Amino acid sequence: MEMFGRNPRLAVVDRIASDLSTCAGKLYRKDENGEEVEITDHPFLNFMAHPNPLYEMTWGACWRLQQIYLELKGEGYFVYEFDALGRPVELWPLPTHWVQQTPYVGYPYYEIRTTGGLIRQIPVDDIFCMKELNPLDPYKRGLGAAESLADEIETDEYAAKFQKKFFYNDATPTTLISMPGSSKDQRDRFRSEWNERFRGPFNSHGIATVDGNVTVTKLAENMRDMDMTEGRRFLRDAVLEHFGVPREIMGITESSNRATSEAAQYIYAQNVIMPRLNRREEAINTQILPFYGNDLVWHFDDVVPRSQEFDKAKGIDGWNAGLLTKDEARELLGMEPCKTGGDCFKITISDMFIGSNDDPAEVTTDLMQESTDEVEVTDDEDTGGMLFMSDRREHEEKSRVQNIGNLLAAAQKAQRAKFEVATMKFFRQQQKRLSGSLSGTEKADWSVWDVLMPYITENHVEDSAAWSALGEQEQKNLVEQFIGGLVNWPSEETAMEEIFKPLWKQTYDEGTRIAKQAYNIRGVDRPELLSQAKLHGGKRVRRVTQTTKENISRIVANGIEAGIGREKMADEILQEYEIQTRSRARLIADQETVMTLETGHYDMMQKSGATTKTWHHRPQKNPRDGSDGGPNHVKMDGETVPIDARFSNGLRYPCDPEGPARETIKCRCYVTYNR
Repeated sequence: MEMFGRNPRLAVVDRIASDLSTCAGKLYRKDENGEEVEITDHPFLNFMAHPNPLYEMTWGACWRLQQIYLELKGEGYFVYEFDALGRPVELWPLPTHWVQQTPYVGYPYYEIRTTGGLIRQIPVDDIFCMKELNPLDPYKRGLGAAESLADEIETDEYAAKFQKKFFYNDATPTTLISMPGSSKDQRDRFRSEWNERFRGPFNSHGIATVDGNVTVTKLAENMRDMDMTEGRRFLRDAVLEHFGVPREIMGITESSNRATSEAAQYIYAQNVIMPRLNRREEAINTQILPFYGNDLVWHFDDVVPRSQEFDKAKGIDGWNAGLLTKDEARELLGMEPCKTGGDCFKITISDMFIGSNDDPAEVTTDLMQESTDEVEVTDDEDTGGMLFMSDRREHEEKSRVQNIGNLLAAAQKAQRAKFEVATMKFFRQQQKRLSGSLSGTEKADWSVWDVLMPYITENHVEDSAAWSALGEQEQKNLVEQFIGGLVNWPSEETAMEEIFKPLWKQTYDEGTRIAKQAYNIRGVDRPELLSQAKLHGGKRVRRVTQTTKENISRIVANGIEAGIGREKMADEILQEYEIQTRSRARLIADQETVMTLETGHYDMMQKSGATTKTWHHRPQKNPRDGSDGGPNHVKMDGETVPIDARFSNGLRYPCDPEGPARETIKCRCYVTYNR
């Protein structure tokens, strides 16, 4: 790490990191068909544009520093700072050499030591980590590409210091002349005559002769004999070869021309930049984007330079052959799209595309008769005449129902992601509080385990017999007392309800907006969600808390009966909590989204004067067809009732907050209205 700042051989690391820091990308959202649609306005994009409140910590600066750590030490870290919804709003670079301890089983923390000596523990969920796995032990610290060059880098460093020393007078003569038996006067006279004969530019490179017994000893090597220049050039090329970077990328243009320079750019982008960029893209998609929703994906732009000549030929030939639109061809030619008329193919009026086995005459006849296929002629028994019935109205009705279903599905996906992120954030915070109570790290005058300690196996002493001797109600009371001391459960419910309140209102308003848009409602004010009691949100929040308590109660009771110790029991509680967190968050998000959205939809249509409503079953992986003994929503498809009436299952609309859980959980149905 220290060598990076003073050895020019590691400039290649800075080059790679700097080039990667300037790569741009785009955010996409996947629809139900798996197609990706670009998003240009999203909190994640704002976060990427300004990842840190410090002016110097720009997007490029942060990712450049992270890549330098990866190249040198094989590890790069960021610390998240979250907002109230559990989404990252800040990234703080974490120097690799600060990390003293990485997480392991039973210790989900990074232990860091700052330059000031401060030691902190940071949870795994608060860290963004990229690591170059060490083949010797991939489960411990990373291995940077530069670490295997340690000897070469040090050799170059010593060579540079040797050259620097050459220009300093360190009292070391280059040659020693020994004159046995000579006096000081003789040696002084010899030195004076030597300087007189060879000092100065006009006396250099002369031939010297001496009389008597004289021994000449060479004390220092010259630069030419050391071949220092060629040695350092070899080390430079060895470092570049190790990183796979062509010499032209570092500005070394010896024996280079335009062709080799373009080839160097292609090799560098394809073999050096793109693999690292793909790994960064994968890390962003798996570690950061899930905080914003599961339907988002980030893609970096392709940085591999394209062949302009090939693109030019492809664009012109593709346009002339009718294979590319005008805008597609212009894009390949490096031109802007047409303002109008660019989405068209070049084709002659005589062109007609048919199958290889089709008869042109029959195809032409079919085309001429195509318009008559939409009209059906039937007998009118009442009038005795002929009635022409078009299926256009039926088609329009199907399109209207499908359009409303698509609008609701799109809104559900967007709002579901927000509910899921908020729920995951709450569960993570609750898990930390539970972990503190179970491990005894929370400051208190007593331990939550005290009430159960007489019945828990500790130090290989079997105490489960005492537990078995208790009555069922006594066991239940002790477990409830233990669970009640873990956290302040009423405060937990209040915190969750406060997180959901803005999301309930936002989703309710979205339901009213969809109703106005889908049914073209004008002159009717949207209803407002004035009271959360209308959604019965508090009841569902208490249900979430009760489920958490029941899971903990089951683990504790089974653990005591099985003779499990306190630490293992605590691990099982936290592990079970972690396993169920995502599935529970997704289930809660689904129900809250559909319920609130449909409530807003229903209130708007009721206020606008709708007369009837129709139930629609949305196809899904596990259809609610009653085959498992549960509700049958498939047979309700198409059921129509008055606006104020209830459907055959007792609900006013799908996920009615007044309905039972068996009818609302995992329901994907929706309702359309008639005015």
